[in-house]
Amino acid sequence: MAKGLNLRQVDVFRSIIKFGTVTAAAAALGSSQPTITREVHRLETTVGFRLFDRRRQRLHPTARALKLYRAIEEAYYGLDQINASLHRMRAAYGEILQISTLPTFAQSLLPEAVARLQQEAPGLTVEIDNGDPRNQSPISGFNFDLGLIEGEYEDPTTEILHLGSFRQVCLIPAGHALASGTGPLRLQDFQDQAFVSLGPNDPYRIVLDRMFEAAGVTRRIPVIMQSANGAGEMVRRGVGVTILNPLTALGYLGEGAVLRPFERAPQFIISALHPVDRPWVDSTGRLVGHLREICAETQARLAALQLL
Repeated sequence: MAKGLNLRQVDVFRSIIKFGTVTAAAAALGSSQPTITREVHRLETTVGFRLFDRRRQRLHPTARALKLYRAIEEAYYGLDQINASLHRMRAAYGEILQISTLPTFAQSLLPEAVARLQQEAPGLTVEIDNGDPRNQSPISGFNFDLGLIEGEYEDPTTEILHLGSFRQVCLIPAGHALASGTGPLRLQDFQDQAFVSLGPNDPYRIVLDRMFEAAGVTRRIPVIMQSANGAGEMVRRGVGVTILNPLTALGYLGEGAVLRPFERAPQFIISALHPVDRPWVDSTGRLVGHLREICAETQARLAALQLL
């Protein structure tokens, strides 16, 4: 029966590939060149196949050796992640709250919520990862206490928390023909207008494209952006108009852009996810409370601006 590698053999193998020579590997491991050479022979006997070609007093890894090295590096990467997490825990004054969020919320909703939370818990460390929490699973391992997503979601591994519901709004460059006027803009108002669009896989773009197509309205699309904030920046510089979620759009109000309502605006829902196998800590509940408060305040601001 074939034997597995022990930790000493893994260190020897990894050092030889990493440093290129037996001499350098021996120095790194605090050993001698003859000892490491013997270790290499035992290593190849253990794995049952040749790991190195000997040419001009150097060891050159074989194709199998390089595959084994990649597998070992993946394992070491996982260990590095564990140690990095341990270092962060040691450096933190108190509790660590891990958040996974879509980028649009990291730039619009979260900064104010975290600022309010820090006033209540100054020793808290908040780690924010800009990624879709729905891409994680119990198999790959949840690495967040709270996740923020657009829309609704159903999954038995997570608790779903509703934070707020909005309608998308039109973001128009100041001085644009559509910037003035009262009442909501119609689909026909966008005929032949330069329109800054989100990426082809964005769910809100798909909904809007279908609406304009069904109405027979043709827009010019000079720029396609992968983020709502990127689209907002394009509008602010006069590249075109767009239709965005109101949290992002409000950040550009008075910054070279105006907001107008859209008569058939798609609904924009904000939800939070909490993995059921993660403890519900006090800071998580407080953050959810602040997020709901900010969503309610945003809704009131939109009403005052007659954008509902």
